[in-house]
Amino acid sequence: MREGGAGRGPGRVRTPGDPWHPAPDPEGDRSRRDHRRWWRHGRRVPPQARARGGSAALLRGHDRAVRRHLRPVDVRQQVSPTRRRRRLEIGAVAALVVVAAASLGVALALKEGLIGGPDFREGLVEARTPLSLNPLIGAGDPAVHDVGHLLYRGLLRLDSSAYPRPDLAETYTVSRDGLTYRMVLSPKQRWSDGRPITASDVTATVAFVRSPHATDHALSALLQGVKVSVEGSDVVFVLPAPRASFPATLTQLPILPLGSMTAAELATRASHPGDAMATSGEYAVASANATTVDLRVNPYVASKPRLGRIDFNLYPNFDEAAHAFASGDVDAVLATTPSQRTRLMNVGGAVSHGLATFRFVDLLFNERVPGLDDPVVRQAVSTAVDRADIVQRVLNGGSGRVQVNAISEGLPWIASNDPQEASSKAAASTALTHDGWQLEPGGVRVRDGHVLAFTLTVPNADPLPAVALEVRRQLRQIGVGLTLDPVPPSTFVGAALDSHLFQMALGDWDEGPDPDVSTFWRSNAQPPQGFNVSGGPVDPFLDQALDTLATATDAQARIAAAGAVTKDLANDVPAVFLYTPEVSYVIRASKNGVTIPGTGASGARFADIAEWTRS
Repeated sequence: MREGGAGRGPGRVRTPGDPWHPAPDPEGDRSRRDHRRWWRHGRRVPPQARARGGSAALLRGHDRAVRRHLRPVDVRQQVSPTRRRRRLEIGAVAALVVVAAASLGVALALKEGLIGGPDFREGLVEARTPLSLNPLIGAGDPAVHDVGHLLYRGLLRLDSSAYPRPDLAETYTVSRDGLTYRMVLSPKQRWSDGRPITASDVTATVAFVRSPHATDHALSALLQGVKVSVEGSDVVFVLPAPRASFPATLTQLPILPLGSMTAAELATRASHPGDAMATSGEYAVASANATTVDLRVNPYVASKPRLGRIDFNLYPNFDEAAHAFASGDVDAVLATTPSQRTRLMNVGGAVSHGLATFRFVDLLFNERVPGLDDPVVRQAVSTAVDRADIVQRVLNGGSGRVQVNAISEGLPWIASNDPQEASSKAAASTALTHDGWQLEPGGVRVRDGHVLAFTLTVPNADPLPAVALEVRRQLRQIGVGLTLDPVPPSTFVGAALDSHLFQMALGDWDEGPDPDVSTFWRSNAQPPQGFNVSGGPVDPFLDQALDTLATATDAQARIAAAGAVTKDLANDVPAVFLYTPEVSYVIRASKNGVTIPGTGASGARFADIAEWTRS
């Protein structure tokens, strides 16, 4: 080639002297020879054009030095940049598609919990090992109940106000006499293994509860005497007597996949409660062992949770669970006492969510005791007690809610919702003085030889002894003295209350998810039929209001009856209602996608779990 050669004019045939002119095959005039290499590369290049039908000209002279370094194929590759650029573009697009597909696959796998570990980890304290995955066996262990809340649904459920609403049952009706409840099941609902949920599963579950296999004796007692039958796809319950609390009972009955099991299979399931079964709740059991229960989303649940995987790390006691929370091994732990809540809240970034339970704490009077048989004294004690101070001082402002009447604040649909107490130690002291109780130099009031000094029996269970100390401090200011008598919780009812040997007592009671408090206050609800240990006179008006509250199926009628019960109890003052205990779900602040309802039993913390999100 001649770098400095003159350019070829338009229309003139190339000559060997033209600059930058590639040479043909030096071995002969075989224009297709060099194209074989392009064929091997997957491209077919047309043969080189011939000038005027003749052979391609050969380079001569100085161009031979360049020809030795430029092969025909190299030149063609240089003069075809468009094709190479197209190959690069196609390759880049393909790579992007692969990366996008891989990213989508990873995202889906993370969502479903297939990789990357659980989306949420709770430290769960279990009372027995191994943990039962059958909520009807080992129901005395709160951990069994709580995990069961995620796995199984009932015919009815409690809404945010703790009122029963349809769940597995699409609708339900109640007969006028309050004896017959008809539950209409939806044919579209399925277990986590794809089988339909049927009426036979319901009847088999009720039979299992009433059999020796189940250990939830309280639930079994509530179902005794109830007849269950199937009419088409409906389940019909016939009660022996009207009971307004029956819908609330059904919210506590998890329906299990037992309808197709034989007696032998049921016995096997009962003897191996740790074996997983098909579920109807938001999650199904992927695996379970002595230390962990791994839950994945139930593929057939109607509202799919956003968290694909939840793990429960199991611990034998609260100390180990709290240590795991502090070290970051778990994201949340349930605290059932103020001291537990305080310990968890000392961890940096901890946030507490309180759930008002169905329990209530009250100060009971034995009206058979001189001094306490005077309604003025009982009313003065009620007026002097500062419930808000108890909640702040003893419960650290976060483990209880002020309660002023017999209905737990954990039942917002019927409770006071905004209880207002009229605490006044001055008013209480004035009332006692006007009633003839004079304050002695020792600081205790006396009348006719009777001293307002009593023994306060209290279960030795956190936080009740501390509450008793605060009550003693407050009553001392009005001239009423208390001596504390701590007793084991297991003997509190039988040894102290049932025998009527107590004078005053501090009790923590669970009335369940229904406001029927007849077993505590009806005149004939004395031990062993109930817990009315006050020894007060028969009050027919109170009994009538309690009966309406226990039998009326209309919500408004029950609300009115609850108001009448509150009024009658306030007149007689058999007890001073102090507060509704709370449990606290303590989580890391980083888990800000967790929403917790304000009321319910401990398992209610999972009521809105379908809305939880990854933080």
